[in-house]
Amino acid sequence: MSDPADNPFAQGPIKAERGPEIRDGKRREKLLDRLRLQGFWPVYALFLFLALRPPLAEPHAALVALRFAGLGLIVLGVGMRIWSLGYLLKKAELATAGPYGRTRNPLYVGTWLIGCGLALNTAWPFNLALFAVFNALYYFIYRAQIGIEEEMLQSIYGEPYTEYCRNVPRFFPALKAWRVGDVSTFNLARAFQNNAWEPVLGTLLLLALQAASWGLLWPLIDGGNLGHAWRRFLDGGWIGL
Repeated sequence: MSDPADNPFAQGPIKAERGPEIRDGKRREKLLDRLRLQGFWPVYALFLFLALRPPLAEPHAALVALRFAGLGLIVLGVGMRIWSLGYLLKKAELATAGPYGRTRNPLYVGTWLIGCGLALNTAWPFNLALFAVFNALYYFIYRAQIGIEEEMLQSIYGEPYTEYCRNVPRFFPALKAWRVGDVSTFNLARAFQNNAWEPVLGTLLLLALQAASWGLLWPLIDGGNLGHAWRRFLDGGWIGL
């Protein structure tokens, strides 16, 4: 049996005692920031423009279910980001509790779920095509982003971070959490100090724009009258009633 004194987590949270040292980190991060803007914003625009019809207007029950599955993923992703931000003490300590005990990148998992949900919430068959495009972009861009952040965290925390990586998956969450309750606890105020309102408001805005696309934009493109489209929208056209 190992000596508890040899466990770097035995005394509680691992504090940041030095700054990051990564090779060419700033240049690489700026490049990835440009890729995210140039790569993802056109995809998000397609999420809106290809919301041709509301979920309940899909012709088959399976397609309606697919659209609502997208909405469920969006809610799950927003919840994951809030949960993660409630444990995060940026640049102060290594987060290993809560969702960080199941995946090393719960914030990115939340972003991925939101993007997948928005893709599936567009109209059939565009939703599956956008789902595939989004996942391909996400894999290549965020894989590189996670690599940079891992270098940074390794340079700050050293061996404790290495042990953490040995026990917690890089992306897809494990069913069983590692070291539950050993470090910080969830704090909603901390989550909003970490700007948890951004995914909430941003996602609500994108959903509202999708509803406006299928309820107002496309009826007008099809030659409808704005007044009629607006009345129809208020009467339940925003969801397909």
